[in-house]
Amino acid sequence: MSETSADTGGDPGRYTPEVSDPGTAEELNRLWDDPPGLRGQLTGVQNDLVGKRLVLTGFFFLLLGGSFDSLVMRLQLAFPEQELVSPQFYNELFTNHGSVTMFLVILPIFEGFAILILPSMLGSREMPFPRLGAFSYWTFLFGGLLYYSSALFQLVPDVGWFAYVPLSGPEYSPDLAVDFWILGLGVAEVGAIAAGVEIIIGILKMRAPGMTLTRMPLFAWAFLVMAFMILFAFTPLIIGSLLLELDRGFGTQFFDPELGGSSLLWQHLFWIFGHPEVYIQFIPAVGVVAMILPVFVRHRPVGYIWFVASLVGIGFLSFALWAHHMFAVGLPPLVLSFFAAASMAISIPAGVQIFSWLATIWAGRPVWKTPFLFVIGFLIIFVIGGITGVMVASVPFDLQAHDTYFVVGHLHYVLIGGVAFPIFAGVYYWFPKFSGKLLDERLGKWNFWLLFIGVNVAFLPMHQVGLMGMPRRVWTYAAGQGWDIYNLISTIGVLIIVPGIGIFVWNVVRTIRRGEPADANPWGADTLEWALPSPPKQHSWTQPPIVRSRHPLWDQERLDRGDPQLMHFVRGLGQWPLKWRAAVVVGTADGRPVEVFRVSNPSIWPLTTAGGVVLIFLAELVKIRWGAAVGAAIIIASVIAWNWPQPPPMTPDEEDEFEREYGVPVNAHGSVIVARTGTLLAILFVAVAFSALLLSYFYLRLENPQWPPAGVSDPPLGLAAVAAVLVVLGAAGVPFAHRQIAQGDMRNFRGGLYAALLLAGSGVVVQVVDLVRLDVGWTAHAYGSIFYTLAGFVVVVAMAALIMLAMVVFWASRGTYTYRRYAPIANVARLWMAMAVVWVLGFATLYLGPALT
Repeated sequence: MSETSADTGGDPGRYTPEVSDPGTAEELNRLWDDPPGLRGQLTGVQNDLVGKRLVLTGFFFLLLGGSFDSLVMRLQLAFPEQELVSPQFYNELFTNHGSVTMFLVILPIFEGFAILILPSMLGSREMPFPRLGAFSYWTFLFGGLLYYSSALFQLVPDVGWFAYVPLSGPEYSPDLAVDFWILGLGVAEVGAIAAGVEIIIGILKMRAPGMTLTRMPLFAWAFLVMAFMILFAFTPLIIGSLLLELDRGFGTQFFDPELGGSSLLWQHLFWIFGHPEVYIQFIPAVGVVAMILPVFVRHRPVGYIWFVASLVGIGFLSFALWAHHMFAVGLPPLVLSFFAAASMAISIPAGVQIFSWLATIWAGRPVWKTPFLFVIGFLIIFVIGGITGVMVASVPFDLQAHDTYFVVGHLHYVLIGGVAFPIFAGVYYWFPKFSGKLLDERLGKWNFWLLFIGVNVAFLPMHQVGLMGMPRRVWTYAAGQGWDIYNLISTIGVLIIVPGIGIFVWNVVRTIRRGEPADANPWGADTLEWALPSPPKQHSWTQPPIVRSRHPLWDQERLDRGDPQLMHFVRGLGQWPLKWRAAVVVGTADGRPVEVFRVSNPSIWPLTTAGGVVLIFLAELVKIRWGAAVGAAIIIASVIAWNWPQPPPMTPDEEDEFEREYGVPVNAHGSVIVARTGTLLAILFVAVAFSALLLSYFYLRLENPQWPPAGVSDPPLGLAAVAAVLVVLGAAGVPFAHRQIAQGDMRNFRGGLYAALLLAGSGVVVQVVDLVRLDVGWTAHAYGSIFYTLAGFVVVVAMAALIMLAMVVFWASRGTYTYRRYAPIANVARLWMAMAVVWVLGFATLYLGPALT
């Protein structure tokens, strides 16, 4: 087959390798299936269940908050001086519209796409941490419901999706409405980070043998970048939300300028999340388009390597332009120049993607099916939004257009064109694969044209009315300013969009009931998921495929052909094991199998853990703070039960026998490699959160000429130094224990663990005693607020590490670990070394910093 064209009309069944035992697939299907009935709904962890739930719940919140709110707002603004709704209700509508769209719709839908599609696309049987995926869904659902429960108490947030202080602070929003916003969306943010960890490890470690990084689908590259961005962007938002809730609920002074705080600190923390969030939503949309466009033009994507580089470039650059939204706050000109340059530079990698798609279309032969129509609509609308984005990247222009309807029009062109259209394209494209039925093409075209026309009619006039001076977030406007006709046209556009969404909903419902059956590969696509039946089996792949191309279904006659060692391995795994859920881990770069491990079974503990998380946030909402302690206890107990060691389903000798025959280690007690990667990502999360707190500390310090403030002495070093020494010595004891068990010295192994627990625990106790005896003033000044918050963060992280160490000591005393099976020791050692670094940096900042100035 040539490099420039592909015969996509062949029999897709030929791509599925033969299985020697016909009963094997059914036996594996039963093994991987979730339990039936209500028990399965509560304990299910299968990626298809979790992925579909995320997508469907995201669409539910879209209909609830994205469509209804926008319709009412546009009806209110259709004519001047209307009173269809009150000003207060209008404020609630635009706050809900922005918050729901940014937090509860787009990202959960894309994370659902990833969890649903990636195992089949990458040639794996499951995601690496199925229980973590289930936890991410439950926290997203509970967070969304907690946020929406504000309507039941008539306490709907009304401060915008950005919740700027002081408007969102205790002085101007004293009721619980903003607390619903902070705490409800905070729970959902925890779920987003959990799903991000799942996606990163799934892409890096769980791919088909032979699928190197340079053979990965662009979809996987896009979602990998997205998931890393989630860790770096959502974590500062969680810290910012924590500081805001401390101001509101505990009387701290982070954002009160009269007491050492700064209202701009919130904007910095929020937009470190907020602007990358736009690209967190855009990049997976790019991945969806990058999969669909080549299939419908019958041509390979032009410039694969450049395309991957552009994705990574956007991921990095997006964190260099958060002050793009703060040009009007009075930042120094040099700072404005830097962020303006970064805001313009990010258009370069986006341009690489656009020209790659245009070149691919030019070289191919388009087939005008509904998914491709939405892709073309995306290209047109997003380019318009990108052009206006470059305009607002210019400081002089932005100072004129800031907080006008020009920005509203730009934002909706970017988000609807750049995100919503790819979502619809993805649903039409993958719906046949995971439902077994084709969505109706005639209804699909009506769906597209109504949305495409409606979006342009609704949002193009906003640019003009914004240039004419109409401010955003206004409830009404006076007649005679020339704004009337543009607002009426925008309202007509929304009235066109609404039936377009209605047709989509009807198309889905109709297809589920009596849609046309879909074969395995109705589009003639090139990636692995289309080699599976529609819908796929519960375990996806009975025999792992062998990948030798970026487009395996276009280039490979069979997926069970490769070098002899790989062929022997995949055939062996296709027949064994049949009593436990086995999945393959591959090398990150070369795609060679490096481990076979046991994937988690269904469990109730992700649900109970999510319940504990939401209980902590709910207890703070209603100010019953002992409830937070109950929630923490539930989390600790559930996580321990979640990770309780299970008896391995095979002996070490049987594992060695498989390794001798196939050349790949077996870890039936759980993956060593996946667990190590998960630990490193957990350390990364802690590091980002700690960095956000350090940023807050030093920002407030720069804002205050006297630090500590007058009347507050420098904290004494004595007990803090003793605590630091004890914690560092304790942290060093865990790697010592790890080395001892690796050498088979069980006595020194246990002794090292006991010493580590005793020393580190003593250090934490000493530090807590020191914090209690200090009289810094928690609520008197921003210095005391950040002092105790930063110290409390370090202590809480250390206590979590102590709980993990205590459980390792308990399991070691029961003889759980052997010279062969001791991966948890290595992971706890890594965690404690990172903990020691955080402890030293944190308390050096708090205790030595003031003393050195």
